[in-house]
Amino acid sequence: MKKILILVLALIITGAASAQFDKNAYEKQRQQMQDRFNQQKNKAQQQFDDKLKKAVADYEAFRQRANEQYAAAMQRAWKQMDVKPAVPRPKEPEPPKQTPPPDTKPTTNPLPQSEVVPVPEQPKAVPAPPIRDPGPATPTMQFNIYGTRCSIHTATDGLTFKLQGTDDNSLAATWKTLAQKNYDGILHDCLSQRDNLHLGDWGYMRLLEGASEKLLGKGTNEAVMLQMYLLTQSGYNVRLAKSNNKLLLLMPFNNTIYNYSYIPINGQDYYIITKDKGIKLSVCDLAFPKEQIASIQMSELPVFNSNTQPKRKFSAQRFGTMTAQVGVDKGLIDFMNDYPLSSAWEYYSRAGLSETVKSDLYPALRTQIEGKSKQKAALMLLDFVQHAFQYATDDDQFGYERPLFGDESFYYPYNDCEDRSILYSILVRDLLGLDVVLVHWPGHLATAVAFPEGVEGDYFTIDGRRFTVCDPTYIGAGIGQTMDQFKNAKAKIVKL
Repeated sequence: MKKILILVLALIITGAASAQFDKNAYEKQRQQMQDRFNQQKNKAQQQFDDKLKKAVADYEAFRQRANEQYAAAMQRAWKQMDVKPAVPRPKEPEPPKQTPPPDTKPTTNPLPQSEVVPVPEQPKAVPAPPIRDPGPATPTMQFNIYGTRCSIHTATDGLTFKLQGTDDNSLAATWKTLAQKNYDGILHDCLSQRDNLHLGDWGYMRLLEGASEKLLGKGTNEAVMLQMYLLTQSGYNVRLAKSNNKLLLLMPFNNTIYNYSYIPINGQDYYIITKDKGIKLSVCDLAFPKEQIASIQMSELPVFNSNTQPKRKFSAQRFGTMTAQVGVDKGLIDFMNDYPLSSAWEYYSRAGLSETVKSDLYPALRTQIEGKSKQKAALMLLDFVQHAFQYATDDDQFGYERPLFGDESFYYPYNDCEDRSILYSILVRDLLGLDVVLVHWPGHLATAVAFPEGVEGDYFTIDGRRFTVCDPTYIGAGIGQTMDQFKNAKAKIVKL
């Protein structure tokens, strides 16, 4: 027995020693692997830092050459050009609000179409150039944009300047002053806020306007000059013009916009963004290297400081009570009200709804359509848009034609056919995951939805798929019902 106990004890000691050896070996191996990982991580970080430094250095050298050449060319690039008057958004006679006759059932008929507008390409964002981060500085310059406080963490001392005049030599000399990197801090911070606030090109242009006017005075030539400089350094296509010693900004966009005077330059319309206008301008027709045209299409809505308005109740009764209490953000409404008008309805639809509206609206609607078929849920949403909003034409509500972004239908007291179709198209995509198109008849806009199952009703065949009419302004009409005056009219199909 004594021998057995000694043997067991020896095995325990040997096992413990072996376990300790294995643990030590494991720890050693783990440390070696961690060291190799840290070495690779540090090496990759160093390579990234080196590439970033080189990119910044290369870009700074490029900017220096480009700005020197630009300043020199400014002295001889001015041309007299005629201003074209602003084009109002075309008015279209809208059909009166209609309801189908009682007990009318949809008939399944193919509808004629004239053309199909393809899905718009996602806007190519103007890339942020590699501007060196100047680091923290004081004092901080603050200003508001659409109710949101913006801060430029850059010393403002010594950044103000006074134009000696608007003659070519004075402007060229000022451009050389601006290009001395003193304003890189403002440029860096504005580019960061463009991304953080999801401003898009139009919002960024307004951000630079706010920063420039805060520093140099509202509506001054100096502010226009700084905004022009910052836009070129950010990669945007922009031109400087003057009229009676007043500087103006000209910008082209990737789509026709209304209510802004413009000047055609080399086949591209340049819109006069600043408010002072003349019938003839002297334009510096000078391109900055690598410039890109701004887009009015938004891939996402901006995010401003929360200023949610009191919630309003939206309700329809046909399928029980389809009700939602919805609040909107006033800053976003101000942004949308300032946004340039376009006839590209697809841009309004693809912008979607804000998180503020979705957080109120979508849980309520999802609860009410839960467990329903796609067709029944689409019908319930259609009825909601038909009955939860008061109808009025743009002319009656605003005195001019303007489509509404989805959020705006929850802010203004009325909406019309195009606004309802834009909103319904968003709801169908987001809540049901179905493909939907906008249907444009002369003077009227509706939608058509691709259902997974066979659905009765008027339809269009698009790329071999059936899209059934859903008209949010044909009050009380179900899926597949078309207003009589449009059954034989050719429609333009706008893909989303």
